[in-house]
Amino acid sequence: MRIGIDNGISGGLVAISDHDGSYIDGITMPSKRWRSRNEIDVLAVRKWILAVCDGEPSKILSVTIEEPNNSRTPSTAYSVASSFHSLRAMLDIWEIITWHRITPQSWQKVMLPKCKAGDTKPRALALARELWPEESFLASPRCKVPHDGLIDAALIAEFSRRQKL
Repeated sequence: MRIGIDNGISGGLVAISDHDGSYIDGITMPSKRWRSRNEIDVLAVRKWILAVCDGEPSKILSVTIEEPNNSRTPSTAYSVASSFHSLRAMLDIWEIITWHRITPQSWQKVMLPKCKAGDTKPRALALARELWPEESFLASPRCKVPHDGLIDAALIAEFSRRQKL
């Protein structure tokens, strides 16, 4: 199994089969309120990882995390960087899981070739629907629009599988 993580508060986590790329499970990034902002709930992330691998982390071939890159505002840069380092620390301490960091450009170049700036979200959704037609990528049953974080996390996991990270 491979896990892809779209980093950040509005990101997501998706597990796919290493064998055939089938979609196993996905969640939006768990978060909790601290002071005036949200932050990643790394204990909830760990709990989801344990649940998706049936308590056997050795079933996870790798975890691939999108690292911070080119944030539009200082507050977004701070949030994404702190989220990345929280996840990184959790995985480093949990020595049994291999993990990789990638940039958005590296996976998008492979998964969304020749995609122009501004077209990545619709192209990512189209590819995700092609690869996993049974998945809705909705954050909850009440949502009507697919969640970008879940879509990107699934494509990050598939990138990892194709590149054999």
